[in-house]
Formats: sequence, C-alpha cells, structure tokens
Amino acid sequence: MNKTNAFIVLIFIILIITIPGFAQNSLDSLILSLPAACESYMTQRGWPGLSIAVVLDNKIIYSQAFGYADVDKKIPATTNTIYRVGSITKVFNATMLMQLAEKGIVNLDDPLIKYIPEYTPEYPENCRPTTLLQLATHTAGLHVDCAQGFWHYYSNFLWVVKKGNGKIDWAVNKDELIATLNKVKIEYTPTMYPNYSNFGFQLLGIALEKAANKPFEEYIKTNILEPLGMKSSGFYPGEEHKSLFAKGYVYLEPDFKRYDAPDWDLNVLKYSGGLYSTPEDIARFILFQFKDRGENDSKILSGDGLRRMHSPQTLQNPNNKDTYGIGWALYDDMGERVIGHAGGHWGFGAKVEFLPDLKFGVVTMTNCNYPGGYLGPDKDLTRIIIEKFIPFLQKKKTVTVFSPDSVNLKIYTGQYALAGDYANAKVYIKDNKLYMTLLEKPEFDAAFLPVGVNSFCFDADPGKAAMLRFKTGENNNITGFEFLDYNFIKK
Repeated sequence: MNKTNAFIVLIFIILIITIPGFAQNSLDSLILSLPAACESYMTQRGWPGLSIAVVLDNKIIYSQAFGYADVDKKIPATTNTIYRVGSITKVFNATMLMQLAEKGIVNLDDPLIKYIPEYTPEYPENCRPTTLLQLATHTAGLHVDCAQGFWHYYSNFLWVVKKGNGKIDWAVNKDELIATLNKVKIEYTPTMYPNYSNFGFQLLGIALEKAANKPFEEYIKTNILEPLGMKSSGFYPGEEHKSLFAKGYVYLEPDFKRYDAPDWDLNVLKYSGGLYSTPEDIARFILFQFKDRGENDSKILSGDGLRRMHSPQTLQNPNNKDTYGIGWALYDDMGERVIGHAGGHWGFGAKVEFLPDLKFGVVTMTNCNYPGGYLGPDKDLTRIIIEKFIPFLQKKKTVTVFSPDSVNLKIYTGQYALAGDYANAKVYIKDNKLYMTLLEKPEFDAAFLPVGVNSFCFDADPGKAAMLRFKTGENNNITGFEFLDYNFIKK
C-alpha cells in the first residue's frame, strides 16, 4: 500500500469511528483496522512482504497484500502473489486419506506395511504395527524426520553458520527412503501423545498415492485443489505461476541481516511440505471446512469426515500441549475451539487458523523466515486478528436466534427412499405445516415443527428433540433426511 492510499484509509478509519452511534467493534470498523495492524506487525517483524485473507461465514471478507514480493526489484506483493506454505501441506495429505477412506479404498486403521511392504521398523515390545491414522495424527512414534534427513539438517546448519554460503543437501528421493525402511526405529510410545513428524507424513503420502494409483501431487490437484477453485496452488509450478512467486528471504542472527533464500528441491518433502498457494486459495479451503453440519454428500469430503478431522484424535502432549485431529492442530483459546496449522520453508512462512463454531478464519503468508529466532511480537498475526474480532463474533453468535417463521418449508418437499427402496416417504405441506408420510404405511402421516436449521420435531410433541433431520449438498440443496437413525435419500 503506498503512502497516499494508507493516508486515505487512516482518515477514513478516523472519520468512521468518530461518527456517533458507530460501534468500534462493528464488522466494518474491524475490517478497516486491519491494514494498520498488518503494517505495524510487518514493521516489527521486519517482513519484506505479506499477503492475508480473512473469511467469515461463507465468504472472504478481506484480502490484501503489503510490502514487496521482490525487494531488490521493487515488485509489490499482491493478492495473487504465490508463497510456499510448508507444513500446511499435511492437512491436504490428511484430506486425501479421508477421501480414500470414504471411498473404501483404504481404512484408517490399515497397517502401513500393507502399502509399503519395505516398512519393517524396530517396534517396542507389545507394540502394534504403524497405521495410516497414526501417521496422520503424529502418533506413530516416529522421529521428526527420517535418519537420512540428518545430513539435510546438517547442511542447513552450515548454511546458517556460513551466512548463506554453501550447498544445501536436500531430502532423499522416494526410492532412497523406501530402501532404508527396514532400519527405522520407533522412538516414542505410539498411539498416546503426538510427536510431530514430517517423516510420518512422507510415509503417509507414499502409501496413499500407491493406494490411489496416482501420483500424490496429481491426486491433490484433481480431487481437492480444482474442485475448490484453488487455481493458484500446486506443487511444481508452470510458467503461469512461476512469474507470481514471491522471492524468499532468510533473516540470520545476531543482526537479523536479510539473505536470499536457497531454492527448494522437494523430493519426499512434497508429501509433508511441498504445496505452494495464496491466502485466497487457502481461504477457500477454510470455507470448505465450515461445511460440516449435515452436508454428507460433499463432492470432496462428507460432513462426518470433516468433523472427524476437526475432533481430537490424540491426548495432549505434556511437553508442548499439542493436540491433533486428523492433519489439523487443535487448541482451546479465548473461549473458542481453534483449528489451524503453520508452515515454514527457507524464505517463507504461512499460518492458517479458524474458529469453526464462529465460522471465522485468517490466513497469512510472508516471504521470509528466521532460522534462529525472530523479531517483533510473540503472538502470531493470525492470533492478533482473531482476538480483535472475537468480541464481535461472540456477540454476533449470541444474538443469532433461530426463527421458525423464517423456515422455507417448500425446499423440503418431495419423494424420499431408503437405499434399495425398502421404505419410501413423501414430504409435503398442509395447513402451513410440514408433513411426512410413509408410503408403505399411510397411517403414519405426521406433522412436524422446525426446531433448528434443517431439524424438525413432531407437531404433537412441540419443543422436544428433533426427529426429522434434513441433509444438504454442496449448494445447500436438500439431499435427504434422517429418521429413526435411517437415512432417506431424495429422489
């Protein structure tokens, strides 16, 4: 943002918040406060560039970029600037696992050896074989990286010591990794506490692409990125994306001088950290996460699958307080459930955090990293923004009251059937009430009253628990209902 635009925004903010009756925690004023907050944070951290996206309910409410994608060439960062997002890749890997599980191609409890027979580690006594779910929840007991990765870490160390000079030894390739899987040692007790492992997600990605019979990056693109309209995301950029990439920088202690980041060679790192993207693309992925209530026929993943990914699958690690769902890190903070993941590469940093119950999320990406520490505030920018919005969001949540009179009964009408046509039902309107009758048992012809979103109780039993729960599809169209724990599908 240039100085003129920044001045105009500042004047506009001052005018808005001084107008009598305009609440300073209104959505408009909160959005208008974001540029100043972002630029202040950038200055304190010394970031060259920053791109950000904020989502609320079903849309992106804010998207902006600051600083430079390339400092030397004075190329400004834009909302189209592309960054490496590092370990956020793991959430897409985990989503692939859930997709294949819902299709019956894999089972979450399948042993890894089923897909990678070379995996014959040294297990502790009375320890069961490593499963796909353990890999996706960091509970397989594996080291953070494979043993061969030591030399990658060592070369990184030398690069820092020599202030950006020297050659980086990148990760091994897939064949080299598989060839040494008979020497793996389980270092932590599996299934209990999570111990973060890039190695585990690399094994998971190799296993899943074998199960899917398709390269990992191709599967992610076809089954997740493209359906969500994430057109600026991928693993190996073509010419149309290369020109949009930010240049990465590394800040080294003690003076935090800026150095050009080395280029990455993905190899097996693609499974645990190879994705590139933009905040707006990751924001679309967050919006998909909000579709987890009753929408069980999503073309990407069912509501049940999303809920499982968002639910704790591990005990809290007593050393670092980490708790994980499937792929996602989970926290309880500010009185709300927070789900998120961070990612880092040489020259890049990214973070996504969202509050599923408030349908609010923030994505930040920058083109620098600090191997030995960092300058500026302790809190991440995502958390600072969430804290700014929390009072408004929680107030919005308390005043949002379900109104039965607002329910459009017409959307529920139609013919429904169990799989195999073992039972058929008709839903219709009579006397401004919703009725459901079983065609095989016409004596059952009951009226229902709305008690929540897509939920109805018996008219003869008002105020009681919902007995008829309708389900929606990708476009919120009614696809079926649940009655007596059976799922009826709309014809």
